[in-house]
Amino acid sequence: MLRSSLILLFATVAATGAGAQEQRKVSGSAVYRERMALPPNSSLSVEATGFQGADLGAVDLDANDQQVPWPFSFDILAGVEAMVRAAIRVDGLSRWVSDPITIDAGAESVDLGKIMMVGFEPIGFESKYTCGDIDLDVGFRDDEAVVQTDERIYILKETISADGAKFEAEDGLNIFWSKGDRAMVTLDGNDLADCVIIPEEAQTAWIAQGNEPGWTVAIADSRILMSLNYGEERLDLRLPELTLIDGGYRYRFAQFGLEFSVMDKICRDDMTGRVFPQTAELTTADGTLKGCGGNSMSLLEEKQWTVSSINGEPVVEADNAPLISITDDMQIYGSTGCNRYTGPFWMQGDGALGIGTLAVTQMACDTALTEQEQLFLDTLASVQRFDIDDAGSLLLLSDDTPVIRAER
Repeated sequence: MLRSSLILLFATVAATGAGAQEQRKVSGSAVYRERMALPPNSSLSVEATGFQGADLGAVDLDANDQQVPWPFSFDILAGVEAMVRAAIRVDGLSRWVSDPITIDAGAESVDLGKIMMVGFEPIGFESKYTCGDIDLDVGFRDDEAVVQTDERIYILKETISADGAKFEAEDGLNIFWSKGDRAMVTLDGNDLADCVIIPEEAQTAWIAQGNEPGWTVAIADSRILMSLNYGEERLDLRLPELTLIDGGYRYRFAQFGLEFSVMDKICRDDMTGRVFPQTAELTTADGTLKGCGGNSMSLLEEKQWTVSSINGEPVVEADNAPLISITDDMQIYGSTGCNRYTGPFWMQGDGALGIGTLAVTQMACDTALTEQEQLFLDTLASVQRFDIDDAGSLLLLSDDTPVIRAER
């Protein structure tokens, strides 16, 4: 049962009109490797989607004798992160598709350059797998498996296996080996955590939370669960239509006088200081509750960071600056500017970071780089938290003091 403070929230929440929303231009050109001309009945479709698949903008172009490179441009809502996908269709059927491309939130125009398209055939059926922190969409057609992550599409050929269905790339670096409701997966030479099929009724939830009073919002499988006042009040509702607003998205629940907004803007939990990729607001007739949402690790994973300063001092050689990367299976690796290093990495619930013992190669370097290497490794071992500043730079903190600054 809902407490009266929720039951009586029928008054419409006043909402300011979005007005003319700021736009940004996305441009590029579609190409493919095959040496063949496009037939006249071809078309190019490029779309950008955002939070929960929201439509941010798209363009559809008819060939009219156009050949590749095929240029395109269109406008999308500014201030939000976008996922861009492109497809060339012939007779209305997709013939070439691109890997998804992520555009960071911002207002400036983005030139994607040449987008490489790969041959595409319809998938017979599709399943979802979870592999630790990675989710996969896996489809099958004829003798192939199509494995898609948030960053890339892998097309694997079926190989002989006496145990389950096995699909593998020629170089052996990408493997999908299905065994009932589980799978063994290797992508780009990295073994993923044990992969388990996700039942259709169970989808990974997007979660936001706030404090004083404690509240959470979980979105999954076309529903939203709101928990207020430390769990004393709950609402489980079907998601309404998502509305685009300046810099974000809004769900409106008129019958309860509620609004829930999400913005692609860095957020810091006001109790723990943990950094999140999105800012959230839950508005009721009694006021607005502020909080943070999304997965903190998405701010770090699968990006290469170039160190610009250590303990406030610039690196000795920009061309040999230390590099930092963190994988989605919680490994940190990179370069000290002299040697390569790798080791375990973890994040606790309050956002505290941990870096395990690092394995480092033993190449000899000049004195300056050798001294910088030791300073970098010692400083890295002292890191306790991270932050992202307004310029998008990564700050690694020790005792709340930035000790390593790095740029993408």
